[in-house]
Amino acid sequence: MEAFLKTFQVGIPIVLNPQNLLIIVIGTVWGLIFGAVPGLTATMGVALALPLTYGLNPYSALALLSAIYVGAISGGFISAGLINIPGTPSSIATTFDAHPMVKKGQAPLAMGISLMSSFFGGLIAVFAMIIATYSLAQVALKFGPFEYFALGILAFAGCIGMFEGGIVKNTLSILLGLLIAAVGADPLTGVKRLTFGIEDLIAGIDILPLLIGLFGLSEVFVAIEQRSKFVVPPETKKMRMGFKVVLESTKLIFSQPINFIRSLIIGFIIGVFPGVGGATSSVIAYGLAKSYSKHPEKFGTGIPDGVIASETANNATIAGALVPLLSLGIPGDSVTAMMIGGFMIHGMIPGPMLFAEHADSVYTVFASQILANITMVVLGLVLMRFIISALSVKSYFLYPVITIAMVVGAYGLYNRVFDIWVALFFGFVGYVLRKANFPLVPLITAFILGPIVEKGLRQALALSEGSLMPLFTRPISLTLIILAVFLFVLGLYINARVAKKQSA
Repeated sequence: MEAFLKTFQVGIPIVLNPQNLLIIVIGTVWGLIFGAVPGLTATMGVALALPLTYGLNPYSALALLSAIYVGAISGGFISAGLINIPGTPSSIATTFDAHPMVKKGQAPLAMGISLMSSFFGGLIAVFAMIIATYSLAQVALKFGPFEYFALGILAFAGCIGMFEGGIVKNTLSILLGLLIAAVGADPLTGVKRLTFGIEDLIAGIDILPLLIGLFGLSEVFVAIEQRSKFVVPPETKKMRMGFKVVLESTKLIFSQPINFIRSLIIGFIIGVFPGVGGATSSVIAYGLAKSYSKHPEKFGTGIPDGVIASETANNATIAGALVPLLSLGIPGDSVTAMMIGGFMIHGMIPGPMLFAEHADSVYTVFASQILANITMVVLGLVLMRFIISALSVKSYFLYPVITIAMVVGAYGLYNRVFDIWVALFFGFVGYVLRKANFPLVPLITAFILGPIVEKGLRQALALSEGSLMPLFTRPISLTLIILAVFLFVLGLYINARVAKKQSA
């Protein structure tokens, strides 16, 4: 209850500041466009905005990133329904029924159901996020060196087990992240490590050019290679979204309370598990909706039930992914991994101490999520025709502008040409890793948690005179180790099930 009160007493007044309110509107529009245009993603949208946050105050920066996140995941349903291509991976299952509805001449209704399901799923999940994050953070405030080390094991075990790359690739990705994190001066002794005589590396690799390269530029490289061009069907450009469509869509959603609530819970819980993501939650929610339906044969032919399940689940995943980020400092997906850069630019480290040292910023994120969901549904209605027109922008116009903006962003942080080369280098590294099907989130997780885990281990060993036994005798650290084993085994089980279904 305290977290709710603080959100409305502290967070809401901050985001209702005219500047922050305008930023949330801009961020939501930005996100909707990046979500709706195939080839552009939520990760790319946040990556492009990240350098801009350097010139903003912390509250405005977090409000912008939160709004982009909400807008981008929500906007994926537009291209999913209209051209049968999900704007983001989270909208994969939306294509199954939204596009058939469009083909049957029900484009406004398909868009209305998607929009309102995104709104209700995302908004309700935010309240669950507030409870879960605050509760988990109170426990995390009791962390010592052993607990921080165990937390790293939990994050790494989850990444190894949960991500689709497999044990070997996920482990190698984590090791690469730890190796990159080790570049620079030793935090305790000051000894140079892996600098290869390059003076600019003594301070280590900065997170911003690393993120821009790995997640932003590598996506541009992949998109250019695919040479994809998408055209919106001419008849959909005249589509209008009115109050009647919204009312009809809302009635349809709430006429299926079990489907809606089940999809909401699935999306939120899956979001909490690092590395699983909205694509998985939407597909699972869709599958369960079909399994429990009285008319499963209608799924895939243009039935609202499937659209409701998919869009409710993937938007609930947004709030779920922010829980481990804010309370434990573990990114739930690639977008929250990018958002860590926004915190770090302003001197904040997501995790157990965030509530103690920067509580106002946490409540700002909570409030921004609430307001961004409301803004998203309003702008979705008003700007739908404009966003549909954006789908027809040819990629050879779009990607050069995006690339230049990201390169300028990498340079603008410290005005160093060296950071441009870092971004380009890791853009190439990210491209190669993507082509080899190596997941990137384990790498960035290891990069962020590497110094924390290293410091925790060295301090813990100093306190225990070289013994690791306290790791298994202290209640919180033991609990984290048990959870690590559980996440690892659960991840292997889920991936095995998915592989079995794909091969069947």
